[in-house]
Amino acid sequence: MMSKWRRNATLSPLASIPLSLLMFLHGATLCVGQQQDLAAFSKIGPEGAGHADAIAAAKRLSQLGPDRLIDVLAAIESATPLGRNWLRVIAADIADNGQVPVQPLAAFIKNTDGSRDARYVAFRLLKDADPDLADSLVDGMLNDPSLQLRYEAVAKVLEAAKAAEGDARVALYQQALESARYPGQLTEIAKSLREAGHPVDLAAHMGFIKQWQLVAPFDNTDGVGFAAVYAPEKEYLESPQHTVSQTSYAGKLDKVSWQSQSTDDELGMLDLNPVFKNEKAAVCYGYFEIESPAEQPAQLRLGSIVANKIWVNGKLATANEVYHARTGVDQYIAEVPLRKGKNTVLVKICQNAQTQSWAQVWEFQLRITDPNGNPLHFER
Repeated sequence: MMSKWRRNATLSPLASIPLSLLMFLHGATLCVGQQQDLAAFSKIGPEGAGHADAIAAAKRLSQLGPDRLIDVLAAIESATPLGRNWLRVIAADIADNGQVPVQPLAAFIKNTDGSRDARYVAFRLLKDADPDLADSLVDGMLNDPSLQLRYEAVAKVLEAAKAAEGDARVALYQQALESARYPGQLTEIAKSLREAGHPVDLAAHMGFIKQWQLVAPFDNTDGVGFAAVYAPEKEYLESPQHTVSQTSYAGKLDKVSWQSQSTDDELGMLDLNPVFKNEKAAVCYGYFEIESPAEQPAQLRLGSIVANKIWVNGKLATANEVYHARTGVDQYIAEVPLRKGKNTVLVKICQNAQTQSWAQVWEFQLRITDPNGNPLHFER
C-alpha cells in the first residue's frame, strides 16, 4: 500500500496546469461586477484613496463561495501593498464559507511564477484545510522564490536535524544552511554546526560587508547632520566613481580622515563607539567598493538603530531619519541596480545626543543580496 506521505506527494494533474487554464477549469468566469470589485484593490492607497470602493467591494467579495478563492488570490499580484492586505482578509473570509478547494490551492502554490504573497496566503489556507497535503508540498520549497515558503521548508529540515544524530545531523544542518534566508534560522543553524565542530563564517555566508573605510565625527547637534552635506559626502556626490581620498576634513572636534575598520561580528555589525570614543550628536560616513561581474538588480539590506542614508554610484538608495526605535537584520531594504564592474557605496550613520542608557548604541550592519534575498558575493 502506498504510504500516506507518498499519496499526498503525488498531486493531482492540476498541479502542472498553467494558472490561466486552472482558473478556467476551477469555475465559471467572473462576472463584470466581480472583476471590477477585484480591480478596486489595485487602486487603493494611503490617506483614504480608493477606500470607499474597496469597502463596498470587500463586502460583496467576502460573500463568495470557496470556488472563487483562486480568483481572489490571483488578484493579489496586481493589488497595491495596502490592497494586498485587504485581499488576504477577504480570501480568509471566503475560505470560511464552505469546503476549500484543496487541489486547486495546491496547484496555485506550486506555480512558482505566481505572486509570492498570494502563494503564501494560499499555503496558509491549505494548511488549515488539509495539513497533510500542505506538508507534502513543503519538501519541494527549499529553493522557492517565496522566502516565506522557503522558511517553512527550512523549518522542516531543522526539525529533522534535531531528531538526527552524528553525520546525518550535520548533513541536515548543512542542507538547511544552503537554503535558509531568514536571519533567525541562519543563526540557529550556525550555532548548531559550531557545536558539532563545523564552524560557519555566517557574516560572509549572508553577504555582510565586513571591511569598511570610515570617517567621523561630523556634527549632528539637534539633528542637523542628517541633511547637512559634509565634505566626504560632497566629494562623493560630485565624483561617485572615485575612490576615497587621503584628504583631511574639518570634523566636529578636529581634523578627520578616512581609516580602515573591519568587524568580526557574526552578523556583520560594526560598532562605531570604540572607534570614535562614544561621540554623541555625530555623523559617520562609511564607504566600500565592489566589482560586479554583470549588470544586475540587487538589494542593500541595512540594520541601524539610528538615522541613516545610503548612496550607490552617487544615487540615493534609502534615507531613514529614525533614532533608537528598533533595529534588526534587514531592517531597511533598498532596491538598487548594479553596474558591470566597479560600484561604489557611501553610508551615512547619524547618532543623536540622547543620554539614556538605551540610546548609546551607534552601530550598523549592511549586506547585499539579489531580489530574492540570496547573498551576493563580490571581488573587493
